[in-house]
Amino acid sequence: MDTSSAAAECVTLQAAAGFVVHLFPTGQGNVIGNPIEPVVKLTANPRTVRTMGEHIDLDVSGILRRELTLDAAGDALIDIALRTANGRLTAAEVLGHREFVLTKLYRSA
Repeated sequence: MDTSSAAAECVTLQAAAGFVVHLFPTGQGNVIGNPIEPVVKLTANPRTVRTMGEHIDLDVSGILRRELTLDAAGDALIDIALRTANGRLTAAEVLGHREFVLTKLYRSA
């Protein structure tokens, strides 16, 4: 989808386009949530896990330490997406993050 790189705007536009579960990779961390679609945040950054762990749904930083294979990380991602689609609350939902941004009529970020 051709959308803004601004997190809240991007998630809002993709929810409007019909996303059911948003898989949101984040390196530095982000607290974004959405009232329409669950936002599953995943990271492979150990620092983000340490400093913002309560906002992260899936930690795949073991890939960098060679403690987790790409296949195992992919399986974990599929599992969390399916569990979320079946009612599992995301970290953003638990923490009450429900950002919603109406987009501009021109390209922004």
